[in-house]
Amino acid sequence: MEKLVGQSVMGKEALLQAAGLLVDFSRAEGDLLYMEDGDEGEGTTPVLDLVGGFGSTLLGHNNSEIRQVLEQCVAAGRPIHVQGSRRGQTAMLRDTLAHSLKQHGGRDYRIVVLNTGTEAVEAALKHAQYEYSRRLQAMAEAATATVRTLQIKLERGELEIDDDFLQQCERVLKQEPLEDLDALLTALAHRNQQAFNRNDFVAAFKGAFHGKTRGSLALTWNRDARLPFIRNNADAVFIDDCAAFEALLQDRRQCYHQFAFAPLRLETKYFNTMSALIYEPIQGEGGIIELSPERRALLLRVKAEHPEVAIIADEIQCGLGRSGSFVESQAQGLPNDYLTFSKSLGGGYAKISALAIAADRYRNEFSMLHSSTFAEDDLSATVAKRTLEIIERDGLPARCAQLGNALLEMLRALQRKWPGVIKDVRGKGAMLGVELHELADHPSAVLASLAQDGMLSMICAGYLLHRRQIRVLPSLGKRGVLRLEPSAYFRPEYIQQVHDGLDALCRELAGEDVSGLLAYLIEPGKSGSQPLPAAAPLAHPRREPDGGEAMEKVGFIAHLIDSASLVEWDPSLAAFDEEQLGRLREQIQAALEPQRIVRRQVRSPLGKQVEIVLYGILMDAETIEDDIRFNKSDSIRKQVLSAYELARQDGCSMVGFGGYTSIVTANCSEFDHQFPAVTSGNALTVATSLATLRHTAQAHGLDLAEAHVAVVGATGNIGMVHAALVAHECARLSLVGRTGAASRLAAVAEYVLLDLSEHADGEATHGGPFKQRFVQHYQRALRDGADAVQARASAFDCLMAEGRLVCSEETSACRQADIVVSASNSSKPFLDASHFADHKPVLISDIAIPGDVVRDLPSQANGLRLIRGGVVGLPHNPEFDLPGIQLGRGQVYACAGETLLLGLAGIKSDFSKGAVTTRQVREIEALARMHGFELHKEKLVSVF
Repeated sequence: MEKLVGQSVMGKEALLQAAGLLVDFSRAEGDLLYMEDGDEGEGTTPVLDLVGGFGSTLLGHNNSEIRQVLEQCVAAGRPIHVQGSRRGQTAMLRDTLAHSLKQHGGRDYRIVVLNTGTEAVEAALKHAQYEYSRRLQAMAEAATATVRTLQIKLERGELEIDDDFLQQCERVLKQEPLEDLDALLTALAHRNQQAFNRNDFVAAFKGAFHGKTRGSLALTWNRDARLPFIRNNADAVFIDDCAAFEALLQDRRQCYHQFAFAPLRLETKYFNTMSALIYEPIQGEGGIIELSPERRALLLRVKAEHPEVAIIADEIQCGLGRSGSFVESQAQGLPNDYLTFSKSLGGGYAKISALAIAADRYRNEFSMLHSSTFAEDDLSATVAKRTLEIIERDGLPARCAQLGNALLEMLRALQRKWPGVIKDVRGKGAMLGVELHELADHPSAVLASLAQDGMLSMICAGYLLHRRQIRVLPSLGKRGVLRLEPSAYFRPEYIQQVHDGLDALCRELAGEDVSGLLAYLIEPGKSGSQPLPAAAPLAHPRREPDGGEAMEKVGFIAHLIDSASLVEWDPSLAAFDEEQLGRLREQIQAALEPQRIVRRQVRSPLGKQVEIVLYGILMDAETIEDDIRFNKSDSIRKQVLSAYELARQDGCSMVGFGGYTSIVTANCSEFDHQFPAVTSGNALTVATSLATLRHTAQAHGLDLAEAHVAVVGATGNIGMVHAALVAHECARLSLVGRTGAASRLAAVAEYVLLDLSEHADGEATHGGPFKQRFVQHYQRALRDGADAVQARASAFDCLMAEGRLVCSEETSACRQADIVVSASNSSKPFLDASHFADHKPVLISDIAIPGDVVRDLPSQANGLRLIRGGVVGLPHNPEFDLPGIQLGRGQVYACAGETLLLGLAGIKSDFSKGAVTTRQVREIEALARMHGFELHKEKLVSVF
C-alpha cells in the first residue's frame, strides 16, 4: 500500500520545518555556518557544518583563493555565453584534469565539461549507448558483408548451395523449410534485424544513487525517488546477488548469424546487450557503503570477460580527494572506463561537472551529439581549474585520509560506548557515516513513531543543530545514517566538539526519557544546551510479547483524548506542560505515523483467549475536530487508513475503531477489504449505554417502566437503535430531531414499531407499558384483517393520539421526559439545564461524540444526573489496561470491548460496519454475557 502519512509524503520544506531544520544561515567560512537567532535578527550562532554541501565543500565554505579567482573573473569581464567559439579556460581545465587523472591512474582520458553531477551521468550513459549502437552497427555490416561475399562466390562459380547446406542453416536458424537461397537470405536478414534492434540495458548496484534526471534516476535504487517516475524499466538492472546477475548476463545475450567460408557454413555469433555498468566506489546517498569484496570481484570479471562494456565509476561525491584518494576507483584497483566528477570540482562556488572517458573509447562525434547551453563558461572553468591546483598543491587526498582516520577512531570509540544506539560506523577520508539502530521498539511511543519511517534521524539532526551547534543530515537512501562530510581543512579541535555532540545525542537516545531530545522543537529558534528539570522515574506502558500465531489477534485503533493521554502513552513527555505539549504536537504532527502502543491478552471464563494490539494515532480529539471542520478529515482519515494497514501487516483478524476513527470512515464503511474484518464498536456502545441507563435508573429509584424517555438525535443511526430498544421497556417515548425532520422522525417511528412487532409474542403482558400498548393496538388491527404494515400504521396513530409516542422537531420536548438519551451529530454542545424538567429528577444519557450536553450542567443536587455509558468491565481480567484511554484497570471502552468479543467468538467477518442494527446489539450483548463482560460502567470523557 502506498504511504499516506509520515515524512515520505511531506514536502521538503515541511519536513525540514517539522525537524526544526528550516533555519537561515547568513554567513559561511571554512567549516562554519552562522545561523540566524530568531526571527528578529538578534544575532548569529556559529554552527559546525558536517553536511558540506553533500560533498561539495571539500575546500570549505567561501575559500579565499577561489573567491579571489571569482572576483578576478568578474572584474575582468570574462565572457560567460560565447557558445560556438574557442573556450580557452575550458580547454585548460580539460588538460589539467586529464593530466591529474594520468598521474593518479596512468590512463589517458578525454574530458567532457558539463554543469551538474546528474548531467555527467546522463552524458556517460549516452556515450556508452552510442558505443553500443556503433558496435552493433559494425556487427550488422560485417554480417551483411558475408552475404555479399557469398553472392559473389556463387556468381563466380566458386560455391554451390546444396540441400545439405540449406538443412544446416535450418538447424542453425531453427526455421524450416528453407528451400532455396532467397528463403535463406530472407530468414537470415529478418533474424539478424531482430537481434540488432534489441535494446541495451545498463546495470547498477542495489543502493546506488546516480542522480534525479530521468536517465540517472532509472539507475537510482531509492524506490521513494524512482518509483513515482519510473517503474518496471527493463533497460535498468540492479545487482544484488552477483551470481544471479552473471546468470542474467548470459540469459540476455543476443545472437546473430553470418556466413563463414572454407568450408561454407552459417555461424552463430553472440553479443552482450549490457552497454554499461555504473557504480559508486563508495555509495553516498545509499548510506556511505563501500563496495563489498563480491561486488569488486564482479566488476573485475565483467571487465575481463566483457571488455566492450563501459564500466562507469561515479565519483561525483567521493572523488577528487574526499575519500582519501584522488580517484577512489583507481585506489581500489577497480575498472573505470568512464569517470564522473562534480561536487568538489566547483570549489564550493561553481556548478560544474566533468565526464572523463578513456581516450581509446572516446568518440569524437559525441561532442556534437551532447551539448549544453550553460556548460564550458569561463567562470566555472577557471574556478574548477584553480580547485584542482589547490587539491594537488595542498595534498588534500592525504589530508582527508588522515582526517578520516582520526574521526573514525573517535566514532568507533563512541560505538563501543553506545552499542545499543550506534549500529555501525563506516566510510573513508572525509566521507563518513554513522548508522543508528532503528529504535522502532523504543519505550517512548513518540520516538518509536518517529523511527518507524526514518524521521528519527531528522530529529537527531535537529537536536545536534540546536543543542550542540553541529549540522548533519541523513542520507537519502538509508535514512538511519548520519553523514559526516567535512572539508579537508577540518581543524583537530572540531573533532572533540563532534564527539561531545554525538555522545550527548546517544545519551538521549539510550535513555527512556526523550524529553531532552525533543525539547528543542518547542523553542527551535533558541540555541545552546537547555536542560529540563529532572523528571521522576518513568513507567512506560508495559510491553507484552507477541502471543504468537496460535493466538487469535485483533487490533484496536485509537487516538489521543488530550494531553494527558499523550503522557500515558509516553510518560517522558510529562516534563512538558500542556502548552508545550501542544506546540510539540503541532511541530511534528505531520511526520508522525500510527504506532503500536501495547499488546494485551484477555482470557474468557470459557477458556478462550485473544490478543489485542493498540494502534495509536498521535492526534488528540481537539486536533481531529479541527481537521474535520477545516480539512474535510483528510489528515485523520489518512492516519486511520495507515493504522489499519499496520494491523493487516500484523495479521489481525478483526480491527476495531475507537472515538473519531470510526466517525471519519463512515462507521468503517470505507473499508472493503476481505481481511482483516472491521467493526465500529457501535453495537456494544449501544448495549453498554442502555445497560448503564438501566443500572443508574435503578440505583436512583427511577422505574424505567414508568418513565417517559426522550431520544435526541433520533434520526441518526445510534439514536434510532436506542429508541427501538428502549421502547421495549419504557412507558412513553419522544423522538426528537432538528427542524425539518418530520418525515425522517416518522420513518424512525416505523423502525421502532417494526422492531416491537418482530418481538411481540402474541400477548400484551411482556415489556414496558409502551410495548404492551403497542401490542394491543397491533394485535387488534391484525384481528380486524389488516396486514402487518397496516397494523403498525394503525398502532402508530393510536400511540400518537394517546400521547405515548411523540415526534418533535423541538428540543423543548425533553422537558417532559424523565430520561433523556442524546445521540446527535452536532459539532458542539447544545443541551443545557433549560432543556430539562426542573420539577423532578432527570437522568441524562449523553452518548454523542463530541458530547451534546454542556460541560457546566448543574450537579445532581439540582435533580439532573448526567451519565455517559460505553465502558465495559472485564472482571476476569482485573489487571487489563490500555494506556491513554483514561480508564481504570480491568475496564475498556465499548468499541474496544466489541473488538475483543468478536475475537473471542472467532468472528472474522465485518460486524457493526455502517449502520448498526438492533439485531447486532442483541447479538453482541449476548456474547458479552457469555464471556463475563460487565456493561454498566460509566465513562468520564465524551470522545470514545
